[in-house]
Amino acid sequence: MSTSKSERAGGAGRVVAVTGISEFLGQRLIGLMESDPRFRKILALDVREPERLGPKSAFRHVDLTHPSAGQELAELFRAQGVDTAVHLAIMSNPSHDASYAHELHVAGTMHMLGAAAASQLAHFLVVGSTLTYGARPDNPAYLGEASPLRGTARCPFIDDLVESEKLVEDFARSHPRVVTCVLRMASALGPHIDTMLSRLLRSSLAPAVLGHDPLFQTVHELDALEALKLAVDEPRPGAYNIAAEGVLPLSSLTRVAGCLPLPLPPWLADRLLGMLWAAQAVTVPPSFLDYLRYPCVADASRARRALGFQPRYTTREALRNFVRLRGLEDNLADAEA
Repeated sequence: MSTSKSERAGGAGRVVAVTGISEFLGQRLIGLMESDPRFRKILALDVREPERLGPKSAFRHVDLTHPSAGQELAELFRAQGVDTAVHLAIMSNPSHDASYAHELHVAGTMHMLGAAAASQLAHFLVVGSTLTYGARPDNPAYLGEASPLRGTARCPFIDDLVESEKLVEDFARSHPRVVTCVLRMASALGPHIDTMLSRLLRSSLAPAVLGHDPLFQTVHELDALEALKLAVDEPRPGAYNIAAEGVLPLSSLTRVAGCLPLPLPPWLADRLLGMLWAAQAVTVPPSFLDYLRYPCVADASRARRALGFQPRYTTREALRNFVRLRGLEDNLADAEA
């Protein structure tokens, strides 16, 4: 295991700061570190205080959209002897408030990176998304970590995630002493996590683009958590795709989830969803239609080799689990008949 700054200074264990602790991954990661003797202290950073924290954890109110957040974080990291920062304050879905989302994703990441540099952290870990590769007709069957982050047109949410990750890449090049890691998560499924894919599969109507049935991959929320803990335990530099084994066509996903397909020609789908998004009547923007037309499937073999990540759920099994939790076992029987 890598030697942390606190251990080099004679401290009894690592000190970790975690943003975004009001969401599933942050909450559960803190719980895992609470029970791990290798971790001495956890700083839980968010704008909302959790209902409960363990004896190792301390809450600090931090608003990453505030102009002074970077300085505040740097002072906190130095005072508490933080050796590792885990940045999880990333929205899992687009927001109609694009300005706030931009400030959280881009400015928030800048604040975290500035604090990491000023306080001489040993490790910096951030969660991203495989959606940043973009859904394109010329995508290869599997996108490796070296593939360009092309995003998708007219989608500020994806643009912000791409810009944030490029900031992290620049930081890693200019601060080689900091072990900087990015986990690009596939769309997660589970009872406690909310993504564009899970919202689509919870809908009664599933929009589809005529003539297109792209392959999808996912990752079970517990496997996403496992990958995150592995990356915190044994920090390794670089980007890693985190996804389950296997893929399924969109039509299979929506059929098993009990969605009524709504196939539309591209021009109508874009126009209809655009109007509904502008009226705040839907939670998925029209730019997501690219992911309903073209492939965006990541190669997760590097995470298996370098991080030891072995997902317990395949894409099919994650879907089965998701459907069972919604009480739709009959759909499973029909799909497998």
